[in-house]
Amino acid sequence: MERQGIECLVIALTIGHRKAIQLGLKPLGYRDFLALWGDRSEKVLALGRSLSAGNTHPDVDEHETACYLGTNFQEWLDELGEVQARERYAKQGRHAFLPIRFMGKILDTLKPGVVVATSTPRSEEACIRAAVERSIPTLTMVDLFAPPSDPFLRRPVQADCITVISQEVKTQFVASGIPSDKVVVTGSPDFDELFEQEAVEAGVQFRQKHGWSNQRVVLWAGILEPEDASLPGAMLGIDVEKRLRSWVRSRADVSLAVRYHPGQYHQFPVQQPERNVHVSDAGSEPIAALLNACDVVIHQVSTVGLQAALLGKRVLHLEFSRWVQNVDFDLSSFGVSEGIPALDDLVPTLDSPMPTSAGKKMSVPAGPSAGRVAAQVAALLKDKRTPR
Repeated sequence: MERQGIECLVIALTIGHRKAIQLGLKPLGYRDFLALWGDRSEKVLALGRSLSAGNTHPDVDEHETACYLGTNFQEWLDELGEVQARERYAKQGRHAFLPIRFMGKILDTLKPGVVVATSTPRSEEACIRAAVERSIPTLTMVDLFAPPSDPFLRRPVQADCITVISQEVKTQFVASGIPSDKVVVTGSPDFDELFEQEAVEAGVQFRQKHGWSNQRVVLWAGILEPEDASLPGAMLGIDVEKRLRSWVRSRADVSLAVRYHPGQYHQFPVQQPERNVHVSDAGSEPIAALLNACDVVIHQVSTVGLQAALLGKRVLHLEFSRWVQNVDFDLSSFGVSEGIPALDDLVPTLDSPMPTSAGKKMSVPAGPSAGRVAAQVAALLKDKRTPR
């Protein structure tokens, strides 16, 4: 869009900020809008610092973390008062943040012609809702499926345009009550980089660097499980990783790459270095290179599984994961992922050939998707309404 002469302001939040800088962008963050609190700015910053314990991340600057927490919590204080705000935070923490009023202040300052976000909740959802209140055209990119249980489908406010990965996803959205003319099948720009020559070559270089050119490479792409009193969220990931490391030790022809979610990797314990095992730094190592380098991907429920399937990799999902058990949609519905019933079935499945049955496939548009999404944004700009 910038090549077309359109000015693009990027607000990259939390762990997305570092990624945006790596991509050559000049992103804004909560820190850039702290002054919108006026003479309360220092109070908001101090409030955020007081809430930082347990909310830090190695890829997020401490000042940005404080600005984010302070801004969101101050909005609760203004709306609910001290007692109710503290009670809500004690019960739900930052996961309940929805700073619609503050995002409205940002939009009033920037005066954008269109607002584009992903389907991520909290700040991005709040920005879409604030934009709709101001009659600013909006577009939400949905990079995965949003199954019937997904809160996204029950949001009280939806963008003017919602781009989705496939016709099957559009059908689900329309069935959930979203008007058909709002949903456009574009594919997801999130996957465009997978097919770029740079990513393909990076995959080859990764294998060469580790001496894995003739190995079968398995990627374990884990996420934290839902917490409960008896089972820490990282436990399944640790158990799977240990089982895979033991398998690699027993074989001379296989190797393992371990990559936990970029927002969670610091919550998994670091294991001892081993031959033919690589632990990926999710904060700096591009996922596209890893996916091109591997032959098999193991996951619970994640975008990585779909990315691997689009590249033609063998994909396994863990049916014994609480995430998998508590969602009503998974990749196996489209015939692109094999289920592993129990941890003891993991290695036998890896040692068995990939099933020949193709199953049902998704109708994902061919070629890069970013241009198709950009065309929808340009159309919204062209037809933009006069703000109130």
